[in-house]
Amino acid sequence: MAQQGLDLNAILRQAQALQKTFEESKAKIKQETATAQVGGGVVSATVDGEKVVKEIKISPELIKDVEVSVIEDLVVSAVNAANAEIEKKINSNMASFATNALGGAGGNIGDLIGKFLGGGKA
Repeated sequence: MAQQGLDLNAILRQAQALQKTFEESKAKIKQETATAQVGGGVVSATVDGEKVVKEIKISPELIKDVEVSVIEDLVVSAVNAANAEIEKKINSNMASFATNALGGAGGNIGDLIGKFLGGGKA
């Protein structure tokens, strides 16, 4: 059985489409934000998709009644919780990218790898 030639142009087009989709996913992640509240909502932190702290909110009542070290601990907790939330969003977005990008190409990629390795479909 004769083996079909490897279409490098098709592979290049698929790679370019995959790269574009990946870049779009990265841009989407940068726009995501996550906010976490701790201490019953007296401290909150918001981070973006690059894990940059965008906002810290502290309830005025907290400042009156609590030592500074407690407030500092609550701020650290809020930032860590917000980072954990954005990490979940990032992982979800990347899983979606992988499913859509690779699932959409599915058999084509398997066929191309098989051809490259010498097996492939005729």
